[in-house]
Amino acid sequence: MSKFSNRLKNIRLKRNISRKALAQKVDLSYSTIAKYENGEREPDISTLNKLALSLEVSVDYLAGKSNNENSDDSNPISEVNCLLKEFGIEYSGFHDIDRWKALGPEELKELENYFKYITDMAMRKKEENDDDSI
Repeated sequence: MSKFSNRLKNIRLKRNISRKALAQKVDLSYSTIAKYENGEREPDISTLNKLALSLEVSVDYLAGKSNNENSDDSNPISEVNCLLKEFGIEYSGFHDIDRWKALGPEELKELENYFKYITDMAMRKKEENDDDSI
């Protein structure tokens, strides 16, 4: 079994994520995740990026090229992922990893404020629509 297979399975279990949930999160089938974990198949780079982002680890760690789960001490991708989860965005279709890596603390704070603003607006709109239907 490859380092990738072992790491994928171990980090998924460590994060308490089922194969089915991970498959849905990265738009793959359950059997594809199982084949990755059993060493029967290897992902392409795009899929590897999605898996790493979903599991909140670096691509290098997942691929077995690094023993450090995060590429640096402050991992903006993990922080963005946490924000997405915090605001109920289970799967984001924007996986341009290089852009997310460029975020610094100020940009992350702005992103958090923007998410709060958008979710507050959505809640107000929903409340207004609920009030109108009465």
